[in-house]
Amino acid sequence: MIVKFGCNVNSSLLNKAKSGKEKFLIRLAQSMRSLGVDVCDKKKVDVFIRLAGQKNDSNAKLNVLRLNGLWFNSEQPYKKINKAIVDAVNKSDAIIYQGQFCMDAYQRFLGINKKFSAIISNGADPSCFEPRRQQSSNFFLALCKWRPHKRLKAIVDSFILANKMGLDSDLIVIGDPDYVVKNKRVKYLGWQNNKKIIRLLSKAIASLHLTYLDWCPNAMIESIVANCPLIYTSSGGHKELGQDMGISIADSEWDCKHAIQLYKPPPLELNRIAEAMIQMKNNGYDMNDSVKFHIDSIAKRYIEFFEECL
Repeated sequence: MIVKFGCNVNSSLLNKAKSGKEKFLIRLAQSMRSLGVDVCDKKKVDVFIRLAGQKNDSNAKLNVLRLNGLWFNSEQPYKKINKAIVDAVNKSDAIIYQGQFCMDAYQRFLGINKKFSAIISNGADPSCFEPRRQQSSNFFLALCKWRPHKRLKAIVDSFILANKMGLDSDLIVIGDPDYVVKNKRVKYLGWQNNKKIIRLLSKAIASLHLTYLDWCPNAMIESIVANCPLIYTSSGGHKELGQDMGISIADSEWDCKHAIQLYKPPPLELNRIAEAMIQMKNNGYDMNDSVKFHIDSIAKRYIEFFEECL
């Protein structure tokens, strides 16, 4: 099988990927090569994998569109952007969704129902991570491209509340924060390279994922594959990824039918988050079945889907 990607999948570009989806596709290409697939840039290929903003390959036997999240924020030009996505779907032979929530959203919000489709999550390479060192750590980790629906404020406020309830730990925030407080236990490190993030994941008590209606975030996948327990919201794609991987925090759901003000998410119960932090610090968490998110497992599912479609 000869497979071509609609973006540069040179392994040397992994740290320079412009987006999470590009980062994942580079990982996927690396894994496919290791499994014997001819990943190249030839003119005639069996399968062409692309993102919504890229064109089909007219020489490919099968054009596969990998869909990320759609646009449903009423405060953004979501109709115009989604129209382009629908056009890309109509021109593709097959679709791969990131998760069940992703498929539900596309089918209900945009009325998409492609005959050839599959649900395959993101993945990460376990060999890239360090062994867990939780016994020597004393911090929680929050890693994200911060925007209002990512709920950094809820993370920080619930952490400070947990400190008042007796938690003796720090909170490390990676990325450009949209909410900053002066507190010696909250440490804002800004953007860090992969090496630093890998080291933090090996030591963190848990990673925090409280986004409202996220799809299949790489940060969450990486935490799971690194065996770093999660504290995560029950909405969107989080509940698919987080099951048996940590402590779930109740969140409001979306009906997948109407546009909403995404950047004004419903409030979370801060006491419950604080209690989850204390519980995680005192008892830890035994994670189960992270193998299904290993990149080789994901690549095999992609290959099986391609073979089925061809």
